[in-house]
Amino acid sequence: MSTASFPAKSTGPGPALLLGAFTLMGWMALALWPRLLVLLGISNYGQWYLDSYAVLAAVDAVRAGLDPSGASNPLDPLLRNHKYSDWWFALRWLGVTRDYNFLVGSAWIAAFGAAIWQTARPRNYREAGFMGLLLLSPPVLLAVVRANNDLVLFVLLAVCGVAAAGATWGRQFMAVGALVVATGLKFYPAPAALAFLFVRPVRRRPVLLLSAVLATGVTLASIWPQVARGQFPVESGINTLGAALLGRDLGWSDMISLAVCLLVLAAGASGLAWGRFTVGLAGRGELKERLPAVLGIIVLLACFMAGVSYAYRWIFALWMALWLWRRSDEPAETARAHGTFQLGVALLLFCFWCDGALCLVVNLFLPPLPQARVDALQFTWRLWTQPLHWILMLLLSGWLLEAAVTTVREWRAERAKV
Repeated sequence: MSTASFPAKSTGPGPALLLGAFTLMGWMALALWPRLLVLLGISNYGQWYLDSYAVLAAVDAVRAGLDPSGASNPLDPLLRNHKYSDWWFALRWLGVTRDYNFLVGSAWIAAFGAAIWQTARPRNYREAGFMGLLLLSPPVLLAVVRANNDLVLFVLLAVCGVAAAGATWGRQFMAVGALVVATGLKFYPAPAALAFLFVRPVRRRPVLLLSAVLATGVTLASIWPQVARGQFPVESGINTLGAALLGRDLGWSDMISLAVCLLVLAAGASGLAWGRFTVGLAGRGELKERLPAVLGIIVLLACFMAGVSYAYRWIFALWMALWLWRRSDEPAETARAHGTFQLGVALLLFCFWCDGALCLVVNLFLPPLPQARVDALQFTWRLWTQPLHWILMLLLSGWLLEAAVTTVREWRAERAKV
């Protein structure tokens, strides 16, 4: 593809407005025709905003003198216990209760939409169409329907990425603060502190990287007894994510899957980076575009390696998706590098939609199947599709490693000038 036929920038706000309208209409259609969710393999268990309700139910339990982090929370409709840190209990000081769940869940969704609008605004109609396909994909719909608190983390990481791309110390330390809050709320964003390796100017990198690592480390240490809450089992199935999905089907334990994943990603990323298959992340695109992409990659890789989680974690790949699309639409130094950009775009679309596409085919074109047949079909589907997830994670790891090596070289070159 060439930018000669498709200009990189639009002359007006049309693409962004189109994306916003298209996404909003798609989300509203779910409320009008909830059957669409069932066709995509998404269940709301008879209640919208179920995950924001769980948070507010935990807050109400604390008000009532109960321990919501015990075996179960009687105030939650699914009797779920509190899976996150005690930082969420600060909501009680705002006076919100379960009665405000619709407002709270809607506010989280609106904030997520605003964050997308500000950080992933399309420049032309092709980008708008691509992002629209992702924002109406089952993983994003799952997060929206449940009003999952990952939407809050997405907003905080958006603030972190935009602020870290700023030129002042104040904005960049604001980025550290946003990452600390995200870590305190839900633990797993902590590895994203490594993204401060990519800030500019180059001379600030050591200070900001060390500050981010120390700040998130202290935050994790302060809530360490609560981290175990977030380590709950998720069964293999539709609309899930993680290296352990393939490992379980091959008869491995989740710990063995983690070890194999670490070895494969480390070896594969090294080969890709030094083979120059992944050229581009460190230098292509604007900094305010690259930093959110790096944050999302790190969080997504951490979730993929850690075990099995629900598919709404794919929302953190949205920034990377737009970065990749733009790189695939530009000339690259080599055909090999350009090919990896195009492969990355194709794999992202596949990973966002593969489980939903299976559900659509089964629900629209096949007669009702017994549960044993459904389980066998899902097992076969995972064996064929999970290797493609692993290939995408290999590419993401290679991009990160190459970018890290490049930025370290930049810093050393800067020091040599002093």
